[in-house]
Amino acid sequence: MAVDGAGADPVDRPSRYEEVVLGLLRGEGATALTAGLWLIVTSLFTGLFLTFVGWQVWENRTLETRGRIGDAQVVRANYEGRGKSLNVAYLSGPVGTTAILENPVHRPAAGDVIAVRYDPRHPTHLREADAPIWRWPDFLVTVPPAVAGCLVVPAEWMRFRRRLRERRV
Repeated sequence: MAVDGAGADPVDRPSRYEEVVLGLLRGEGATALTAGLWLIVTSLFTGLFLTFVGWQVWENRTLETRGRIGDAQVVRANYEGRGKSLNVAYLSGPVGTTAILENPVHRPAAGDVIAVRYDPRHPTHLREADAPIWRWPDFLVTVPPAVAGCLVVPAEWMRFRRRLRERRV
């Protein structure tokens, strides 16, 4: 009589990586269908977070490489609510063009003239000239889930493949 597990198909046992990464999700993905659904959901969320992080990096890199410094007059200041913003009109560079500057570092009043760094190809992409390059709160909210997703998605894929092999056995 064989001992339990002796001669068992290696398909039945998850890899060490899968056990460590998916250790908190015990019981989920018990079938090929649920494992596939978990794979799809985590892949979508990871893709969204990576897209957001990539967009921030691209926008900041663009402003650093081809950005110009110009003057803009604050038309309207919006400091109420969660998202603070300024409506500005350029006084130099793309004169007359209006844009919205989100999350200003300083609190200028309507009518004040501020220095901004803008993208000459897309003047609506701008930030204050002396503002920090990176918006750290955005990165602190998006980078951890993106990194976690990059770890979880391969483990989800391994589990999904294992569940499919189990169905064939």
